[in-house]
Amino acid sequence: MKRFLLFLITTVAVVMSASSQSQYSGQPMSIHLANGDSVAVDLMFNTLSPRYENGQFVWHIGDAYTLENVVNIEPRTHEQSLESARKALVRLYEATDGDHWNNNTNWCSDKPISEWFGVDNWGEYPYVVSLFLNGNNLNGQLPEGFFSGLGPIGNLGLSENHLTGPLPSDMNNLWNMMYLDISNNKLEGELPSNLNRFPNLGYLTVNENKLTGTIPQGLAKMMDQKSHLSLCGNDFSGSVPDDIINHPRFHLMWSDIVPQGGHLTLPTIPGYKLDVTDANGNQFNTTDIYKDNFYTLIFNYSSARGGFTDKLKMAYENYKKKGFEVLGMAPGNMDEVNDYLHANNISWLNLDPATFDDAIGKYYIYINFINLVDKDGNVVFTSIMDDNGKMEDTWGSSTRDQQVFDVLADKFGNVDFTPYFSTDFSRDGEVLTLQTATKGKGVDIVFLGNCFTDKDMQPGGRYETRMREAMEQFFAYEPYTSLRDRFNVYAVVAVSKNAELYEDTEHAIETDADAFNYAKKIPTYQDGDPLRVNVIYNSHNAGRSYTHMFYNDHSYVAFMFTGVNRILNHECGGHGIGRLFDEYVENSGSTADEGVKQYYEDVWTTYGYGANIDMHADVTQTRWAHLAADERYAGEFLGAYEGSGTFEYGIFRPTRGSMMRFNDSPFNAPSREAIYKYVMQDSEGPSWQYNYDTFVDFDEAGRKQFVDATYKPEQAPRKHQEDHLPVVGQPDLDDEQLQTLPPVIINGTWKDALKTPRKIVYQY
Repeated sequence: MKRFLLFLITTVAVVMSASSQSQYSGQPMSIHLANGDSVAVDLMFNTLSPRYENGQFVWHIGDAYTLENVVNIEPRTHEQSLESARKALVRLYEATDGDHWNNNTNWCSDKPISEWFGVDNWGEYPYVVSLFLNGNNLNGQLPEGFFSGLGPIGNLGLSENHLTGPLPSDMNNLWNMMYLDISNNKLEGELPSNLNRFPNLGYLTVNENKLTGTIPQGLAKMMDQKSHLSLCGNDFSGSVPDDIINHPRFHLMWSDIVPQGGHLTLPTIPGYKLDVTDANGNQFNTTDIYKDNFYTLIFNYSSARGGFTDKLKMAYENYKKKGFEVLGMAPGNMDEVNDYLHANNISWLNLDPATFDDAIGKYYIYINFINLVDKDGNVVFTSIMDDNGKMEDTWGSSTRDQQVFDVLADKFGNVDFTPYFSTDFSRDGEVLTLQTATKGKGVDIVFLGNCFTDKDMQPGGRYETRMREAMEQFFAYEPYTSLRDRFNVYAVVAVSKNAELYEDTEHAIETDADAFNYAKKIPTYQDGDPLRVNVIYNSHNAGRSYTHMFYNDHSYVAFMFTGVNRILNHECGGHGIGRLFDEYVENSGSTADEGVKQYYEDVWTTYGYGANIDMHADVTQTRWAHLAADERYAGEFLGAYEGSGTFEYGIFRPTRGSMMRFNDSPFNAPSREAIYKYVMQDSEGPSWQYNYDTFVDFDEAGRKQFVDATYKPEQAPRKHQEDHLPVVGQPDLDDEQLQTLPPVIINGTWKDALKTPRKIVYQY
C-alpha cells in the first residue's frame, strides 16, 4: 500500500509540474528520467501528454515516441533556453581550440547565436536547431553536457575535424536528432546503445573514427531507402546484428558497415542483387550472371587505377571461356559509357548507369572498390578490406586492387601481363594539321596523345581518330563553337613504348617539358609564341586531370587522364585558354582565409585569371555584376553562390553549376565572356578592343546553350547563396566525385618548363 501511495504521489507531482505547460507553448521542455537522463523536447513540434498504461504513467511526445519513468518535467523560458545554448556553444569553442578554427566568425560574441558561423536556430527557436562545423579544424574533446545545453537539436555535422576522446554521455538524450555526422575524426569509446530508439534519426555517419564496442542493435532502420547509415572504418567487434544482415538492402550497404579494424566477426557478404539493363539494352538480374559463371567481377570504372583496366582486359580474354565474367559500371550516361567501351575495345558486360543508379542512388558513384562474386552470389574478394575485415581504404587501394589478379590466378591459372613494347618510332614527331583558321591570324592549339603505341599510328588509325575526336570535343561548347574558325588545330604524333600505366612502363610524355617539345614542332610556331597543349591519355582513368598554367606567356599544358570527354573542355577550354579557376569545393567545410582571398584578388588584377570567382556575397559587387544586371542574362540566374575556388566558404561562383564546377553543364556567362576576350585578343592582335554589346550579340548562342542544358523553366533555382536545394542537371557537392584537380600555376613561360621539367602527377 505504501509503495502504491508513493507511486501515486510521484505521478501527481509530475503531472502537476507539467500542468502549466500551456503557458510555455512553443518552448523547449526538459524531461528528467529516473536513471538521471534529461531529454529535451520542443512543444512547437510536438504535444506532451501523459497516459496511464500497464500500471504506470507513460509520456507521449506527439506520435514520435514515449518516455517511461519520468520524475520531473521542467519547462524553460525563451531566455533560459537561449542562455543554455549560448553557454554550450562557448564550452565547445573553448574545448576544441576555437581560436584556431578555420572559421569562428562571431563565436563567443554578443551577437545572436544565429549569426555565429555554422549555427542555425531557423530565426525563431530558442535553441540550436542545426550546427554544422564540418572540416573546421576543431581540436580536442567534446565537453560533457554539451548536447544537453544545446536543446532539442535536430542536425549536427562535425565531420572531418580532429575530435578525440569519448562521446559525451548526454548524447543518449538526442531524441530530436534527425541528421548526425561525426565522421572522419579520432573519436573513441562506444556509440550510445539507444541510438535506434531516436525516432527521427534518419542519417547517421560515424565512419573513420576509433570507436569500439559492438554495433548497437536496431540500427537497421537507417538502412531504408530514404535513410543513411555509415559505420565503417572504426574498430567495432563482436557480430553484425542480425537485423542488419537480414535487411533487404544489406547487399547494397554492407560496405558502409562491415569494414572495420579487423576484430569484427565477418558475415557472409552478398553480391549485388539487382535488376539491371546492360549497354545493349538487355535486361537481367545480377544473380543470374553469378549462377552462369564461376566468378563475376564487379567494378566501377572510376576505381580503375593505373593499369588496372588494361590488366583486366588481358585477364578477361584468358578467363572468359573458363567461367569468368565482368560487370562494368560507371557514373554518367549511356552515351558516355558507349564512347568509353568503343574507345577502349571492351567486350564484357556493362551496366546502364541509369538502372544501377535507381537501385543505389547517389552513393553509386562512390562505390569504387572491386568485388569478386562466386557462383552462389557471395563476395569472395573485395578491395575495400582485407580477408580479416580490416578496412584498406575508403575508396579501395591500388595495392589491394591488384591482389584480385592473384585470386583469379589461383582459380583459373596465371596470365602473362607483360605489356607490349613499341618498336617502330618512325612517325614520332610527325605533325597532323586538323584545321586551319579562316578568320584572324589563327590561334594555335595542339593535341598530343600519351600511352599510344606504334600499333595505334597507322594513317587514320586509333591515334589520329582520338585526336580528331578531341578537337570536336573542344569545340562542342560555346563560345568555342562560334569561335572555331579562329583556331589552327594540330596533332603531333607521340609514340610511347608502352600503353599501360604499370610500374616501370615508359611513355612519350612524362613531364610538361616533353609535351612542349612535341608541341613546338607545329609549322606555325614562332619563337616567343605561347604554346597551348592538350594531352589526351589512351587510358580510362590515370587519375584526376589537371593543367599547368604559365603566367608570363599564357601557355598551358593540360593532362586529360580520362581520355576524350567534358573534362577536356574544363581543362583546355576553361583553365588553359579561359584562365578560369575551379568552381567546385575540394573539402567539405573548408573556408578561404584572408591570404587565399588576397591571392585570388592579386592574380585577377595582375594577370586576369579567375573571371568566374569572386570574394563578394553581394552579386552587385562581383566581377560579373554587369552580366547579372543585364536582363538578357536573366535565364542563367546569375548570383553569388557560396562555394568555389575549392573552398566551401568565403569564395563565390556565378551559377549553381557550370563546366568549371562539375563539368556537366556548359560554360556560364562570366566564363564565356573571359574566353571570348582572350581568343579575340589572340586572333585579332593588340589593336582589338572589347565591346560589351558586341559580345552580348555574339553570345546569343551561348546563352541559349547554357539555359537549355541547365534549367527547366518550371524548376528554376532560387538566387540565394544559402539555397542548397538541387536543381535539374546540377548535382550538389556530395553527389559528384571530383575528376579534376586544381591547376598548377607557374610564374614563368613554357621555356622555363624546359629548364625545370615537372613530372606528371597521377592522383586519385
